[in-house]
Order: sequence, then structure tokens, then C-alpha cells
Amino acid sequence: MAPHLEGHDIAFNASDRKSWKKYARSMDEYLRPYNDGAQERKNIRCTQDSYFMQDDLEESAERKSCQFKRSWLGECSGLQDPHFGYSQGRPCVLLRMNRILGYLPGQGKPINVSCGVKKGPPEALGEVQFFPKSVFDMKYYPYYGKLRHVNYSSPVVAVRFTGVQQDAHIHVQCKLNGKGIINDSPTDRYLGSVTFTLEVGA
Repeated sequence: MAPHLEGHDIAFNASDRKSWKKYARSMDEYLRPYNDGAQERKNIRCTQDSYFMQDDLEESAERKSCQFKRSWLGECSGLQDPHFGYSQGRPCVLLRMNRILGYLPGQGKPINVSCGVKKGPPEALGEVQFFPKSVFDMKYYPYYGKLRHVNYSSPVVAVRFTGVQQDAHIHVQCKLNGKGIINDSPTDRYLGSVTFTLEVGA
């Protein structure tokens, strides 16, 4: 996830630029490879709702990659709001799945993301918005490895917390939901999910 600085803690005061500038910078750096111009130059437009199988190519041949454009992340793209909502106390975070060679997530059905309170008052989180949507599209899979999939761009789900209760200390969990996905392992708390703390002051 991004921003990823001091582990998985996000704490800031909206009115104190110094307290959130590092988060905005981290988000901007993370999204640079997704700039629309770079994506248009390097990757192709994909419209299908299915896996992008390229197994019939020669083993060493370069695989094509689908575009994932920064502008699709709307209010979390940093294009309209370079502060990613932090200056308004409505922070964005970015989620992506780890790259796994040859993995076809969801067994033929898209994987979706949900976020909720793991620890703390449930109502403190407020409304959660997703950009471009709360789904990892199948056309970005499988991943063929960095030697063959040179320009591969992992799809991103941006999450915006628009109504976080001020000064509440919340443990937020965002998890993947879909066929074959394990998100509640007692031994590996990062399997299929990510947990972070969120504290927003005025």
C-alpha cells in the first residue's frame, strides 16, 4: 500500500502541512510510472474483461501490458488535488496486489476490495470511496515476470476516506474478496489483506 513510510501508520492534522506532506510525496512518487503519457507510450489499451493470456508466445518474447492510467484514480490521482485529500482530512491510500508469477486471481471472476474498521469505533471511519472502482480487473493477469513483462503496471485501487472522525485512532483493514482468496489467515495477517492505523486531526 501507499503511503508506506513508518510502517502502516497514517497520522496527521489536516491544517498542518508538515504533518501530511510526506504522505502526499510518497503517493506522488508511487504514481509517477502511471502518468498517462508514460502509459500511452509503453502499454496498450485493453478492453476485455478476461485474463490476458500470452502463453503462445516464445518463452523469451516480451509480453504486452495493459495500460493503467493515473487519471483513472480521479480524486486520488493527485492531478486535481496534489495533496491527495490530506489537506482536507479526507485521505487517500493506494492498494495493489503483490505480483505473483502466472497467478490468475479470482478463478475467472474479478477480485474486489472492501475496507472497514478492525479495531476502534466502527462509525469513526465514515464513507469509503474507491477509484476507479473497488475491483482488480482480470485483464492485468497473469504476470509473466520482469524479464518478459518489461512495462507491466500493477493495477491499483485507490481508497478515499471522506468522513473520518477527528482524533479517533482507528485500525483499518482492507481485504481482497474473491474465489480462492484467503483473507482471514490466523498465522499470516498480511495474506489477502492489509491493516493500518488512521488518525486524522483538524
